[in-house]
Amino acid sequence: MTRLLEHLRRRLRRFPPRLAAVAIAGSALFCALYGLFLAMNLVLVTDSDGSRQMLFTTAQDPRQLMALSGIVAGEHDDVFYTEYNGNMASLNIQRAYAVSVAADGALKTAWMTDGTVSQALALSGTVLGEHDYTEPSLNTSLKEGDTVTVHRVEYRDTVVQTAIEPQTEYRETSLLYRNRRRTYVLQEGSAGVRETTSRERVVDGAVESSEVVKVEDVVPATNTIIMRYGAGAPVSALAAPAGVTVTNGVPSSYSYVITGRATAYSASRGRGSSGLGLYEGTVAVNPNVIPYGSLLYITSTDGRFVYGFAVATDTGGAMLEGRAVVDLFYDTYDEAYLSAVQTVNVYVL
Repeated sequence: MTRLLEHLRRRLRRFPPRLAAVAIAGSALFCALYGLFLAMNLVLVTDSDGSRQMLFTTAQDPRQLMALSGIVAGEHDDVFYTEYNGNMASLNIQRAYAVSVAADGALKTAWMTDGTVSQALALSGTVLGEHDYTEPSLNTSLKEGDTVTVHRVEYRDTVVQTAIEPQTEYRETSLLYRNRRRTYVLQEGSAGVRETTSRERVVDGAVESSEVVKVEDVVPATNTIIMRYGAGAPVSALAAPAGVTVTNGVPSSYSYVITGRATAYSASRGRGSSGLGLYEGTVAVNPNVIPYGSLLYITSTDGRFVYGFAVATDTGGAMLEGRAVVDLFYDTYDEAYLSAVQTVNVYVL
């Protein structure tokens, strides 16, 4: 080993100094160039207009790369820089284009590289109201030079009041058998109030359509009720029990019949002595003769007057003293006055 080293020293002493210096300098340059090569990147610079530039550089900052390539991004352009494995990278500039947004009498510009009407509104600071809409629609993709029009929509309600004229209602009754041509006004009619709500759809300040959305009678009309004669028409509105019919003033089924005087009365509606209600169709009786709650059918003995089906709910002194068989209830004093006293058949069903 010692001999080998000694042999190398002798050989080096024989090597010319100038050539040795050149060799050393060449080696250093090679190392420097190789290091520089390792630090260099191959970068492809492009834009959406079709421009392309290939760079072999150590720069990695997108601004430096654009300066070197001469392909520069504008204020609204999007820049995408991507590094790949090794020493390769790409820089792409997506050029922005102008889209007009017309709203509220003004024209705004939205700069975008891609997107829809909805994005254009956001970029231009335009806000849609609850009912507003756009042309084209929100999800439509836009291209350079397109215009988005915003239509402002509001709804206006108008309420109009009109009078509801009262109707005339005729109530036929056999109570007027004594004077068949006579009529009585039981209730004077009065006009009501009807509110009609119309809704206008207003687009950009102009009425596009109108429709009625609500009709309400805020004050109902009161009908005029006129009582007039009707042959055999009962006073009471109570319906016949199931399976019971009336032929020639006689019900098809009953327990017994009592004939006697019938008087008439009227009072504020409430409850009779039985605790049951008072209304046209209820009568006062002697509960020892006709129990409370009994269902009755009442008609005059000559058949000209028909009170009809009734319920025993009240009593009175005349019935308890035997001076009358039944006291007929009427809604109004005038009806009770017209009924007066008459002889009736009281059928207890």
